[in-house]
Formats: sequence, structure tokens, C-alpha cells
Amino acid sequence: MGESQLWKKVTDDVDPLPGREVNLDGVEIMEEPVPTRPHPDTATPLYTRRNDSEPQHLHALEHGKAAGVDKRTMEKLRRGKLQLEGRLDLHGMTQEQAHRALVRFIDTGYSQGRRCVSVITGKGTRLSGEIGVLRQMVPLWLNQPGMRSKIIAFSHAPKNEGGEGALYVLLKRWR
Repeated sequence: MGESQLWKKVTDDVDPLPGREVNLDGVEIMEEPVPTRPHPDTATPLYTRRNDSEPQHLHALEHGKAAGVDKRTMEKLRRGKLQLEGRLDLHGMTQEQAHRALVRFIDTGYSQGRRCVSVITGKGTRLSGEIGVLRQMVPLWLNQPGMRSKIIAFSHAPKNEGGEGALYVLLKRWR
């Protein structure tokens, strides 16, 4: 049923107010096509943040090393002297759960203007001497596009704060 037919059905039993009779019998109503929504993959995003386009010149981060960060700040990060503004504990999570939680945590911390956060992976040592999966993967995830542009540096936490089982992450300022 078209819109004009529907409108006719609705207004058939309606009496106009006295003195306001309008004769629409000869008027032709044009039906406009219903616009279709573009497929989400081809739709243009409504907005983009400046860091959505990943700069190509970013170097991979390593524990305790960062180009462009002064020595004093890096030393404070390594020694745990910077104030922590957030903590994420990945203990007991699967690799997939941990990855999703880390992305959400870094995105939220970055957008809220946090500067230094802690990510606890656990040491995860095995009897065979292998390093735990999350302990290996978190530094790789922090270097992925979308994450790397929000991070200045990261370092193992001091021994009394988890040592190699935790990372301190220094986030960039949100712009």
C-alpha cells in the first residue's frame, strides 16, 4: 500500500473543520522512492578522529625504550614513579578476551586523557621455561595500528609492582 492510499484510508472518515474544506480530488500526489541505506562497509564514517589514520613513521616500541621521550620521564616510568591512572588485570582471560579488554582499556584511557596505566599480564612461566602467552602478546598488541598511535612508551613494572608480569604504559595526550 502506497503512502497516498494509506493517507486516503486514514482521512476517509475525517470531517474537516467548518470553513476549512479543501477539495483534493483532482490533486495527484507523487510517491517519493524510499531511500535505501548504504551498506556499512561502503558508508562514509560520520566522523574521524585525528589518530584514525596511522602515521607511517611510528617505530615499534620496546620495553623501556622510546624515541622522543626524555630520559627523566622514561626513568620515572621504569621505576614506577609516575602516578598510575588505571589498571587492567588480564589474569584468567583467554587471548581473545585479553586482546578485546586491552584495546578497550587503552582507547578509554586515551580518550579520558589518562597518562600512565598498568596492564597486568602475569608472569605465566611454564615448567618448560616458556614465557606466558599474554606476556608475549601484549607488547605486540600495543604495537598494532590503532594502538601504537596512542602510546608513547611502555616498560616492565618495578619488581614490587609485578616486575615482568606487568607493564606500565605511557599514553599520548588526546588531541
